[in-house]
Amino acid sequence: MKADQLYLGNVITMDEKKPYAQAVAVKNGLIQYVGSEDIARSLCDENTKIIDLKGNTIYPGFLEAHCHPLGAGKALDTDSVIDVSSGNNLEEYVEIITAFIENHPGKKIYSGQGFKERDVQPTGAMLDAISKEIPIMISSVDGHSLWLNSAAMNRFDINKTAVQEYGSDLVRVDEEGNPTGYISEAPVFTIRRKLTMDKETGMKSLLTSQNFFFSKGYIAVYDAGLELMDKKCPEFYMELEKENKLKLRTYAGSYIDENCEDIKGAVENIAKMQENNSEHFKVIGVKTFADGVVEAHTAYLLEDYLDQEGYKGAARMTEHEKLVELYTQAAIHNMNVHVHSVGDGAIHCHLDAIEEAIKATGKTDMRNALAHLQIVKKEDIQRFADLNVIAVVAPLWSPKDPVYFKQELEYVGSERAESAYPIKSFIDAGTTYAFHTDFPVSKIVGIPETVFTAVKRRYADGTEENVRASDEFITRYQALAGLTKNVAFMWHEDSRLGSLEVGKIANMAVFNKNFLSDDLDEIANASLVCTIVDGEIVYTQE
Repeated sequence: MKADQLYLGNVITMDEKKPYAQAVAVKNGLIQYVGSEDIARSLCDENTKIIDLKGNTIYPGFLEAHCHPLGAGKALDTDSVIDVSSGNNLEEYVEIITAFIENHPGKKIYSGQGFKERDVQPTGAMLDAISKEIPIMISSVDGHSLWLNSAAMNRFDINKTAVQEYGSDLVRVDEEGNPTGYISEAPVFTIRRKLTMDKETGMKSLLTSQNFFFSKGYIAVYDAGLELMDKKCPEFYMELEKENKLKLRTYAGSYIDENCEDIKGAVENIAKMQENNSEHFKVIGVKTFADGVVEAHTAYLLEDYLDQEGYKGAARMTEHEKLVELYTQAAIHNMNVHVHSVGDGAIHCHLDAIEEAIKATGKTDMRNALAHLQIVKKEDIQRFADLNVIAVVAPLWSPKDPVYFKQELEYVGSERAESAYPIKSFIDAGTTYAFHTDFPVSKIVGIPETVFTAVKRRYADGTEENVRASDEFITRYQALAGLTKNVAFMWHEDSRLGSLEVGKIANMAVFNKNFLSDDLDEIANASLVCTIVDGEIVYTQE
């Protein structure tokens, strides 16, 4: 059978048996041949579409191990969402919000994103100066905190009752015990689930997100908590698949929160969702939160925060018996568990539960995943490999951020801050690792930037002073593995995705640089040429 498409270029396959090639031949959306140009051309006839990429480098389509597509699509809608990330302090954030509202009058609620938690906490009074009548809610960069005005607090019941329910560590209060308008973790996600979209808006957001990921060279993503932004999100995906508009393969974890009293029933309901799995949308397991983030004082640590004696953070899904039940039930239904886990206390709890669940079920290949992994107890790193737990890490977070690193030093001290976000340590232990951006949490999304940062532990426009933990440098090939075949392994899709081999899906990304051999500084500024899904070009860089 003759090929439908033939792609010619410098091919990096991520197949250790045949690492390099000159051509990829495609038939019916699958790879028919990978190898020399001469042999590939012999598989063509007058109906074969030959695409000569003129020496540009062809990679397997890149895979995003943890992100939030619905939230990403919403965040990319600059006419609907206020982006304050260009501001440097609370006063500048207020100026940006004021200007947006003046230019977009008449909305029933104003939402935004991008403030960084700093020494001075935001207050509702600052937003009340803009409007007391129309709700205003601004998310922090990491997505774990919200800044609300009085109208938003009234609408979403952030009052003294909420303080009693969630505690003043999550609902900050003034001297009289009233909420200040700055909240984190559980109440934040409760509010988000109340803000539902209509189907048309939700589908539009997912398509916006799809195009964005294609524009970066990604061909598949993991939706880390389907219902976090809208409980109807699964319906949006299924409708897009029904209309043949969903091209970005999406693997998803359905959300279970820490207040769930019926773990067995919740996992069974998620297993039932798999009956609607399709080629481009698959629920593969459970997503939950073990803790929050360091910058909001909500990451769960084994030792106290230095600036708050006796306080170890906000533990979420960490109750041992409940966790053992979660991992056991997921294994029974052949699903994995994917966990937001930033602090060493959160990580340790989940590893303990996984170990006990494995003893109960005898299942050792569930490929459960702990994501983010900012502060990790050294003794626990080897346990990832021993328990076959995937370490989902973010190279783009590993440098010393000028704002956040200062806070880390203050909150957790030099030893924990300097050794944060390990990657090489996991590799040396024999752990399977996968890369993620957590977009739209991270504003930097890009394959070239990720490769550079993974290798150098600093940003391309940074200096050696920004390097964190130089003993955690990894190789370029290791960086590519964390963006391709390792992610496919995590999804149990390594027979179809992650490398360019005969029989696998013809998903590719083409860049104008060779990430394995070109000058590293040039790689950081590499440009995407095109993205290929099922053998067809779905995105071309203008």
